[in-house]
Amino acid sequence: MEFDFSYFCSCSPEEYQVIHHYTDYYADLGAAYQFPRCHMAPGCAPQWATLSFWRNTEGYHLGFQPRILYQGTSQGLAKFFQTSSHSFPTFEAMTQCLRSLKQELGQESLPLLYRVLNAALQSLVLGQTSAVEEVAFKLYGHIWKKNPARPLSLIFYGPTGVGKSELGKAIAPVLNRQCGKETYQFVWTELNTFTQAHSVYRLTGAPPGYVGYDDQPIFEAVRRNPYTVFMFDELEKAHPEVLKVFMSILDEGRCTARKEDSQGNRELDFRHCVFLFTTNQDLSENGSQPLGFTGTPEKELTSKSWEQPLLSQSPMGTLAHRLFLESETARQAMVRSGALKEIAGRFSGIIPFRPLDSQAKIAITAKQIVSLGKEYGLQLEEVDPEIVQAVTPKESFSVRSSLGILEGIFTPLFAQQPRSQGTRFKLAGPLENMALVPLAPLPQKDEPVKVVC
Repeated sequence: MEFDFSYFCSCSPEEYQVIHHYTDYYADLGAAYQFPRCHMAPGCAPQWATLSFWRNTEGYHLGFQPRILYQGTSQGLAKFFQTSSHSFPTFEAMTQCLRSLKQELGQESLPLLYRVLNAALQSLVLGQTSAVEEVAFKLYGHIWKKNPARPLSLIFYGPTGVGKSELGKAIAPVLNRQCGKETYQFVWTELNTFTQAHSVYRLTGAPPGYVGYDDQPIFEAVRRNPYTVFMFDELEKAHPEVLKVFMSILDEGRCTARKEDSQGNRELDFRHCVFLFTTNQDLSENGSQPLGFTGTPEKELTSKSWEQPLLSQSPMGTLAHRLFLESETARQAMVRSGALKEIAGRFSGIIPFRPLDSQAKIAITAKQIVSLGKEYGLQLEEVDPEIVQAVTPKESFSVRSSLGILEGIFTPLFAQQPRSQGTRFKLAGPLENMALVPLAPLPQKDEPVKVVC
């Protein structure tokens, strides 16, 4: 189960009593009362840590593993996270300290579901903090709707290899984890194979008598599960007729299928779905190259009255305003590129992905090394930073292009390591003398995690 640190700063008296009870209970067993998956405050790195409460002869204590580095603007939180553990003479003194952080955390303006979605996606997609915040914001708003009028539709644009597709593929698993059940299914389609007008039938189905009539169209997935995340890569390569099919879906949440279902119904309902589109085209303020799905560019738009600030100055309002401005800028670029205004205006949000900086590339390289280890049946828990920096290319076409280099460097070491179920390793350096060092095994899931007081 996942918790948010802000929860412990705003507990009711009854909830604090429960924490007090179990802290004492585990203390009598020589252990700590722990929350292994705790989402830290905004600005913390890492964003997930183990929160522990324990008691000994000196009083009550709370601490974090691993140590938290706070990089936000709150002076109160900066002071609190200077140390990895805090000591108090009584439990009441500890709860008073936690309550004092409630205002610093902006509890009312940052909903828990948004923070959890943002943290989960940030941990999977590195180097795109702003884009992930905006996606989490739009997801948070959509999944809370009991009767949405239309699906959520987002365009991710930016250079190749910066995390657009990776973020799209992460959304369904993250939503399922937060919903507590397998609610969302994921359907991924490459639009670079939809370059002909007739390819539109692969979405809705071919008419009777035409080739492909018996094939399962892509949109049929919504009949199996009304909660579907559709992802369409390389939007700019699709034929204009393909985009026209999406117009009514993104606006009304429905379209008519070629075939009837078992009840004789042809209507497909997409209102609970999420539609994601990726493109490498530049939709920034300076972007003006024609998109593959567009026609003749319309007259240049000059009005920028939408740049007036919104009334809300809360953190969520500021985030909404930022997304609004970025989306409007992208819509302007789409119209300059030849897209019809009615098409550009149908998307819920158009989100930019920035080129990766050096720190993001290093973090992604570390993640790639861990993923490569999994391919060889190895569970890597730690990688020496010296190794990561040594194998991160200073210049590369994209982070994907460095995978071949990593395989060449680490395959000899990973392939010769005997496979042992459940063994965790640290990849220790330097690069010219690497070694896989076994780590202590984790406790079983049905056993409490114990920390000697």
